[in-house]
Amino acid sequence: MKNISSFVLALLLLANICACQGETPEADIESTTDTDTTLPEETTAEELSLDLPEANFDGYTVTYLTCDGYSEHFKLNIDEETGDTLNDAGYKRERAVGDLLNVEFDAVEVDTGEVASSLSASVMAGSGDYDFVLPHATTGISAMVTSGSLLDWNTLEYVDFTKPWWNSTMQESLGIAGKVFYASGDIVMTWQGMGCYLFNKDYLENYNIDTNMYDLVYEGKWTVDKLLELIKGVSQDLNGDSQMTEVDQYGLLANKGQTVWFQFGCGQHISKLDENNCPVLDMGGERMASVVEKYYNVLYSDDTYLNSFSSYDYATGTYRDMLISGRSFLTIYDIGGLYSYLREIEFDFGILPDPKLDEAQEDYYSFCGAGLIGIPVDTENPERTAMVAEALAYYSYEYVRPAFFDVVLQNKAVRDEDSYNMLTMMHENKVFDFGFNFDGTASGALNSVVVGRKSTDFASYYASIEDRVNETFRQIYETVSNQ
Repeated sequence: MKNISSFVLALLLLANICACQGETPEADIESTTDTDTTLPEETTAEELSLDLPEANFDGYTVTYLTCDGYSEHFKLNIDEETGDTLNDAGYKRERAVGDLLNVEFDAVEVDTGEVASSLSASVMAGSGDYDFVLPHATTGISAMVTSGSLLDWNTLEYVDFTKPWWNSTMQESLGIAGKVFYASGDIVMTWQGMGCYLFNKDYLENYNIDTNMYDLVYEGKWTVDKLLELIKGVSQDLNGDSQMTEVDQYGLLANKGQTVWFQFGCGQHISKLDENNCPVLDMGGERMASVVEKYYNVLYSDDTYLNSFSSYDYATGTYRDMLISGRSFLTIYDIGGLYSYLREIEFDFGILPDPKLDEAQEDYYSFCGAGLIGIPVDTENPERTAMVAEALAYYSYEYVRPAFFDVVLQNKAVRDEDSYNMLTMMHENKVFDFGFNFDGTASGALNSVVVGRKSTDFASYYASIEDRVNETFRQIYETVSNQ
């Protein structure tokens, strides 16, 4: 299987997530401090260098424009070290860039819905107020592109998307007419919205599950059918009231709002680029019908608890309680949004990627809906902005990525080398999708049918949205082509 052999000896570091469902308030999170745990010796990464010319930008202040709270989520514009692992990694990153290029950093945070208008005001005035914009995953994304407010990343000399600190799939998945307006990578890994499966190792012994979960992945046998097989018979009515509720035990704990992830794990995108590099919907075939049917059987199995938490209550609600108390064998988990309370888990756990549709599928894929970075078209010095972007990405790879891995796996899985391999695999196979970020209806394709309509009739749903969504994509394409 492609890439699997490299994972065991590769850099076992990671990336991840944002909240893809809306603006997220600060959760009541205990500070995460450094521990004395270390990565296995054999997982040391191959050294990579930052290839930039010498430059001195005379103390220029690099300004981020982003949503309220996002500077903290992404660990940007950090004033000082506090002993918190991720905070200090963010501080070291920006200090390293500052020392290298002689720049400082600042951030302007506005309401989620005001990011696009704030950028537009700067562009129209030609004031160059911002150097980078980090928006919400689906709010104002199209507007900033069609208004001509963003620079094409492909025009920047010093940004190298072949380096591991960038997500290389963006060019194809988020491109429009050969242009790329949003990049992503290790700069924003702490809030990227990447999903995984967390499994409770106690269940393997308690239910005589004679399966090495990691070997399933390595051998290409971690599929949706295997998922359904493993969760069967695990549910229990713990309080004996003859009803299955949130106080009982399940084989799978899932969130309604995150089921769109599943289709990407199965290698099924929402959109693709046609021969003219115009985005079009791409869900009309038999593969998507199979994804819908299989996941309907999973989500409405007697052994699945389908919860509905919002971005406002994920840290305090039923989902958190059920996970921490160990009342599920497998849990769908948003690493960036939920890693903060892993330290409260007392049971031993492991991490897996989303399962494949079937064994014929070559790779495992992890959907990434957020963590987009744009560069304003009125940036005063594109060369300077490009050098800062590349340096931020490089030092994120050096400082933030390993720190985030340690935080995600700070509990009993911290010495689980296989979980590091899983996270590395997921990071290297992250996928983005134009259809998710640029159209709200299409982004809920699987959610809308399986969860929203509780149906497997995907064909009629797809027929009802195809023309409208494709027309939206065509208008975006034509606008960009004429810019």
